[in-house]
Amino acid sequence: MAYHCHPVKLDASTLESIVEAVVRQLAHEAAAASPSPASPAPCGADAGHACTAAARPAHAVEAPIYEAMLPRLVALTSSQIAMGRAGNRLRTDDYLRAREGHADARDAVHSEVPDDWAARHELVALRTRCRDRHHYLLFPNEGRRLDDVSRAAVEAHAASAPDVQIIVGDGLSPNAIVQNGAATLAAVRGALADAGWRVGTGFYVKYARIAVADEIGVLTRARATVMLVGERPGLGTGDSLSVYLAVNPRLGQDNAEKNCISNVRPIGISGPEAARDSVAILKRAFVSGRGGVALGIGWGRA
Repeated sequence: MAYHCHPVKLDASTLESIVEAVVRQLAHEAAAASPSPASPAPCGADAGHACTAAARPAHAVEAPIYEAMLPRLVALTSSQIAMGRAGNRLRTDDYLRAREGHADARDAVHSEVPDDWAARHELVALRTRCRDRHHYLLFPNEGRRLDDVSRAAVEAHAASAPDVQIIVGDGLSPNAIVQNGAATLAAVRGALADAGWRVGTGFYVKYARIAVADEIGVLTRARATVMLVGERPGLGTGDSLSVYLAVNPRLGQDNAEKNCISNVRPIGISGPEAARDSVAILKRAFVSGRGGVALGIGWGRA
């Protein structure tokens, strides 16, 4: 049996009354809502962009079975959970929040660290073989080695042979360095000094991949390298940096031989906490003479 749908025809006055009712409802909801926060500075500005989303409701699940559990779950993570749904789709506010987080990530990847940042934090400025940001993103290997001028600058410190060589790299989120690099760097420097280790002249590397620390560690003959780097951003994490630690650095050292402390930012791991963990990892690595997974540090391990 076939069914035929016939469009409903509305006269102009009916349509106008519907529109007016919708406008009144929207105006009422807007008045009841709290005022929106001021827009943050764009990623890459001198002040950076904290990429911290506005607080969201404890949950938006209709008729939850275990309602008391939902606020506790949401408080444990900034991940998008207990969001509810509109039919079989995301709610509009959650969809817009996801779009905002995606924009944060894209902006972070294309951001830049100010040219004077290295000098302001007493670091020697270097750069990799990448010509610009576009080249860096297209050819990862070029970001793993220094250009000739930078290599010569590091070779001037070849006799230093420090216990720990500190390196800062812009990585895939320069904005993370702008936002959280200074505080984390200060905390790491202080923790290493308190541990009694000799720390080499610090370097800042533009267009850096993690492996560039291998070359710097070899050239300075360091026992270990500690690299602060803007990490690959996800949704709304364009201000997150990582700390990579490697003992006995060598060219082409596998990442499995390195330790990483990630999500260093105000709503993640604090700079002082990352610094303390870095010292603890290095102490264990210096005793065993190896790092990475061989140390057995991680969830569920001693």
